[in-house]
Amino acid sequence: MKKLILAISLLISPSLLAEEAISILWHNLAPGAADLPVETNVNLALDGKKVIIPGFVVPLDGKNSGYVKNFLLTPQQGACFHKPPSPANQLIHVSFDVPIAIPDLQQPMYIAGTLRVKSAQAGFAKTGYHLKGIEAIAYPTKISTPSTEKDHQHE
Repeated sequence: MKKLILAISLLISPSLLAEEAISILWHNLAPGAADLPVETNVNLALDGKKVIIPGFVVPLDGKNSGYVKNFLLTPQQGACFHKPPSPANQLIHVSFDVPIAIPDLQQPMYIAGTLRVKSAQAGFAKTGYHLKGIEAIAYPTKISTPSTEKDHQHE
């Protein structure tokens, strides 16, 4: 089902087709055995590739303005600075040249761009990848939001 949704999204995004983005999922970022150290369990074959990956946005610049240039992309809904972050090989620091609209932080988005294997501190978490954003595409279906997250606010 996920692959079908991704294929449909790619079909409605002609700029991505011109770039020949590779569709990846989160397990592709940590291809080794589960007992490997997180720092070395990265996918070097993806370095420099144009990819598209679904995930949840955690803004690093600004407070819920609806537009961001820099953010963390994570596989988990509800990730936040006051919760333990995902392992570095499961976090992507994303940067766009211009702010992009993020209509709902509780909904996933497809993010496309050039992926680099790059360990860095981004906001509150260590990341194992950087993605230079090309395009953000709304996820084609809404997912349910836990009631505890609906009232989630930052001061």
